Amino acid sequence: MPTLNYSLIDIPFNCRHTCWFCGEPSSTTIEFPDSSNVTASLSHPLLSLPTCQECGSFKYPRHIRSVWVLRSHIKQTLITKYTKHLAVGENWTEEELKQSEFSGAILGGFGKSAWQMYLIAKQRVAYQGWGLSVDDQPLEILDDTSSFEFNGVKYPSLDACIDFLVDGSGIDRELLTQLVEIVTPTRFSYALQISKLHKRPSMTKRQQIIDEITLQEIESQQIQNDKHTLLHINSSIVDVEISGATAPAFAIQWAMSKRANTLAKLCTLEDDFFDEFAHLGGAASFHAYHGLQLYLQAREDSSWVEKQDPNLEVWLTHQLI
Repeated sequence: MPTLNYSLIDIPFNCRHTCWFCGEPSSTTIEFPDSSNVTASLSHPLLSLPTCQECGSFKYPRHIRSVWVLRSHIKQTLITKYTKHLAVGENWTEEELKQSEFSGAILGGFGKSAWQMYLIAKQRVAYQGWGLSVDDQPLEILDDTSSFEFNGVKYPSLDACIDFLVDGSGIDRELLTQLVEIVTPTRFSYALQISKLHKRPSMTKRQQIIDEITLQEIESQQIQNDKHTLLHINSSIVDVEISGATAPAFAIQWAMSKRANTLAKLCTLEDDFFDEFAHLGGAASFHAYHGLQLYLQAREDSSWVEKQDPNLEVWLTHQLI
């Protein structure tokens, strides 16, 4: 078997004696990879990485071919090993622990040390190490791992994060998984919050929650679409104050798009108008329609149009004179 020559990564002065994987004091090194079978497929030199005794003791699959995948594997091992410590931050706040009435040899010790143990475990998992270089030459190594970050902790994947929370917080896996699919991973904390309120739902209750959140998301998306439409009002169109009412720009633009340039034409589209702007509420949509009616009625006077209509040029552009 050939002898493998490993290069110790450069260690910044302020990181001397520091584990590259978790930030704890280092006492040994990991030589990666530990098999000559994968060296040919590596995209970087053989590396020797400073590590603490614990991270250095973790076994990793022989097929790993990237230092980033190695780090991800070790992080996941830490998360799994310290699930109970990390779960403290998901189930308690520091203030709640301080105000708790835990007593006795076991519970009393938990109340005093749990938060500190959580912070230590979280810091180890969140630690990112320093930039890799050898002999002052930076190593251009592409990070080929996928990951998901939540609450300051970087998990190897979204599923790994869900697994941790299910184990640590006792929430319902299926509920959380489906809620994340509905609200997307960008709103993971919202899905988790709902899941924590219903840790052990029945099948019926779980489906009710999922149906309710699905409906909320559909309605929210519709509102956003409506707002998006309103944001694209032609900046040349302005509100018109007339006879104590207001014809808003969005209503005027809507009339132009429907080629409703007279009061008579608007009346034939009354139902369409209220359907289009139902999201504004009954009172708001009524006032907008009433103002539009008065505006189109005033436009029947050509003299008023020439002298007072601030949207004259826009109507001409649309050839709706």
